[in-house]
Amino acid sequence: MNSKDINYTPDGIEEIISKQFVRFIDTTPTASTPTWVVVGVGVEDDNANISYNPEVDRIKWIIDKNARTQHRSNDKQMGVTQSSYKGDPCFEFVEQARDTIGTKTHVLEVDTWNEISTGNYASKMSDATIVIDEYSGNQINWNLYFDGDPTEGKSTISNGTPTFTPTASI
Repeated sequence: MNSKDINYTPDGIEEIISKQFVRFIDTTPTASTPTWVVVGVGVEDDNANISYNPEVDRIKWIIDKNARTQHRSNDKQMGVTQSSYKGDPCFEFVEQARDTIGTKTHVLEVDTWNEISTGNYASKMSDATIVIDEYSGNQINWNLYFDGDPTEGKSTISNGTPTFTPTASI
């Protein structure tokens, strides 16, 4: 067999697209039940990427040929460029934060490509802080800074609204 004839692609793989990685923010973060709204209206592909901003220490001992690496933490953040749409609850919540310091919320990341059981999707919920960078009337640029460790769990989605259930700690 010629090496150019070998198929290295595993059977059953599927491409994951942006729409399958859904992010929600809580517009009632002090209430006992969250009000989840999707981050997506007025947000184009590649305008809501999550940066992990890893803290990495590198050290090379004199007795070693190569350096050692220690990944200490992540400083997770999502930068969003969003066009302004009246009536979009996400935009309206974020827009209210323009002149506020330290707007707290929760963020729910739902991987709809990762169905762990029928109708249940792998999810993570985190506390977060919204910070506005720029606002021009027709567009708002904002950052969502994730606070602390996420809570792992699963979510169901009904009529576009998620319900999050945390998984038991190990």
